[in-house]
Amino acid sequence: MLALAIASSALPAAAVAAPDAYSLSGDQFVRMMSHPAELNSVQYMDREKAYSYLDGARDSGKGRVWCDVNVLKTADMAYDLAHEITKMAPAERKKNASLLLLDLLRRKYPCRPAEGRQ
Repeated sequence: MLALAIASSALPAAAVAAPDAYSLSGDQFVRMMSHPAELNSVQYMDREKAYSYLDGARDSGKGRVWCDVNVLKTADMAYDLAHEITKMAPAERKKNASLLLLDLLRRKYPCRPAEGRQ
């Protein structure tokens, strides 16, 4: 019983000490997408996390902020958007990647009035 009480009291402290796994800067997104063609297991997981992060950003604004044109798959879009982020000023790349990705999606794939809001 004492062990359970000690373990449960340690969980909040561990959660506070852990970095925010669901927040990336533009630079971090680019780094996760900038691995060589031959990936080791860590690089593979980085890329998969970046794909998932992009999927979340895409889903959060699809039909409102940007409209899907069914041209690019997540992988192709991730590399394209990472390349666009590299063109931004260093201060801009430090911003939250989801905001940068949504802004790029809005500019590259705008909604026509019948598809969603402008």
